[in-house]
Amino acid sequence: MVEIGMKAAMGVMLFACGIQDIYKKKITLWMVAAGAVFLGICVPFLTSFSLWDRLGGIAVGVGVVLISIATAGKIGLGDGLILCVTGLGLGFWGNMELFAIALFAAAVISIILLVLRIADRKKSIPFVPFLVIGYIVLLVATKKAG
Repeated sequence: MVEIGMKAAMGVMLFACGIQDIYKKKITLWMVAAGAVFLGICVPFLTSFSLWDRLGGIAVGVGVVLISIATAGKIGLGDGLILCVTGLGLGFWGNMELFAIALFAAAVISIILLVLRIADRKKSIPFVPFLVIGYIVLLVATKKAG
């Protein structure tokens, strides 16, 4: 029951942040913080991942935050913070899968936009909606596998 609540809360946070990212190209920190607090409360009641696996999931997001800082914001800081929160809920490998699916979806859409000449290579696109797509893919894949 707690796991369903955690998955739903993560989905709501991702969806809300995705909408904000599309329209404002920014996400509010309080939404990410609220998701982190809720997931932090749920973690002691979940046995699906070890503490080390969850810390590894957070490390994926920390890596993206560090890349954001190193590239002076070419990659959004909010994207890394959201990956820190999803890492808390998904663990290391789940968060890596989420990130890989989101990167693949973003690459496909970017190629389509380039081919159709809707955007050039300097155009930035919001990344959080691709994290939402990745999360939906993960939910469907785990539902079919389980």
